[in-house]
This record gives sequence, structure tokens and C-alpha cells, in this order.
Amino acid sequence: ARLMVELGVTDWRVQLTVPLGNAADRADLVLQPIDLLDLFPLLAFLQETLLEPHGVRLRPGNNIGYFGPYEEWVRFRGAEGAHFHGCHAGEYALGIEADGTLKGCPSLPTAAYAGGDLRETPLRELLAREPIRRLADRTVDDLSGFCRDCYYAEVCRGGCSYTAHAWLGKPGDNPLCIHRALAFEAEGKHERLVRVEPAGGRPFDHGRFEIRVEPLPPRDAPSLAGVPLEAALHARAEGGSVHALGPLRRRLRVL
Repeated sequence: ARLMVELGVTDWRVQLTVPLGNAADRADLVLQPIDLLDLFPLLAFLQETLLEPHGVRLRPGNNIGYFGPYEEWVRFRGAEGAHFHGCHAGEYALGIEADGTLKGCPSLPTAAYAGGDLRETPLRELLAREPIRRLADRTVDDLSGFCRDCYYAEVCRGGCSYTAHAWLGKPGDNPLCIHRALAFEAEGKHERLVRVEPAGGRPFDHGRFEIRVEPLPPRDAPSLAGVPLEAALHARAEGGSVHALGPLRRRLRVL
């Protein structure tokens, strides 16, 4: 965040990495639901104390969410009552792969959401096909798990579709949600995502994970992906990485 200010950046987009594509088999590089309990207070703090005062606009991606006590400030710069309005894949957004394959969003897995080849079929015809329309037309009845019975279900519709699909193999049940993490925390629990099937190796591919609900561990020192929050908060560009070089090399598979 300090680097954004020092460089005179006006807009900073933040997005959660999910286990899809080149990150499909690098689960140690992605956040778990419990990490959101530290991430959102940190984003709100940076927005209020550093970014906003220096004219840097924080622009959270569609998988940074949802609702909860931080959304008005993190996503809407303090606009009272503002909130997330669900995934717009196939509705206000489209994605075109390099070979002409049309999807409702650039990030969606190809196998489940390819609507046809734009080089061979007119756009108007592709837009009417089920793979493109399925997300735009979904309702609460298409949700499952925690999201199905969530208070915000009708508005949120399960949050970011590609995030949910990359983790659990289908949209409509999104474990990477601060409202959800807080609900589990209130019960002394948290969700942990465990890989049960690796990715097959195709473009935009993903493995399969399952949710395990576990007791909330002691949290004496908040951290993000294993890095103490205090170290992450005070990191500076000229100070090098907060990650130790050895573990970082192993994570990135660098010799």
C-alpha cells in the first residue's frame, strides 16, 4: 500500500488468488477462509489511514467480499448502505479466450462454461446459449451449502462464480466470504479447504476441494498466509519480502 502511494498510483485493485490455472496445484499460495478474519480489518485500516488520505482508490475484485462490517468502507469508501450485488458473469461481463471461446467471465473454467467459438458463431447466438446464460439467470434455488440459507442469498447469489467453482467444482457455494467466516467464528469454528483431487493440467483447469469444519484455533498473533500481520503491515518495497527465501522458493517451485 505504501508503494502505491509512493508511486502516485490512483487506483489499486486487489483480488484473491484461487486454485485455478497456474495456481491450481499451489494451494499454499491461496488464502483459507479463516485468513479473511485478518484480511478485511487490514484492508479497512489501509483504506482509511493510508490509501484514502493520499488519493489512492482501493478497488476490490469481485471475489473480495461479502457484506459484513467492512464492506461499506473496503468496497465503497464509506458509502452508507452500499453493498455487493452478486456475480454478473454473462450479464454485464463476457470473456473471450485466445482461441475464440466465449465465456460469461474471463476467469471461469473453460470446460464448464464454454459457450461456443466466436470465430464460427455470431455473438448474438452465443449469448442465448445455456453456458453463457446459466449464471446470469440463476436464483436462490441454484445455491447450495451455507450460501443457500444465507440472509443475503437473494442479492449475493453465492458471490464470485469462478472462485466457488475453482474450490468446490460448482458455483453457488462460496467459502471465501467474510460474512460466512464471521458466522463460523461466532460459533467457535472455521472452514478449512482440503484438496481431494488434483487439476488435470488443461488451461483454466482446477482440482477439487472439500470443506472441513474445525474448531477455531488459538489466534494470539494474527497472520496472513503464515506471515505475521505485524510484519505484513510494516513491509516496505525496499525492505524485501516478508517471506523467508527458502519457503518462498519451494512455494513457487523455483530451483
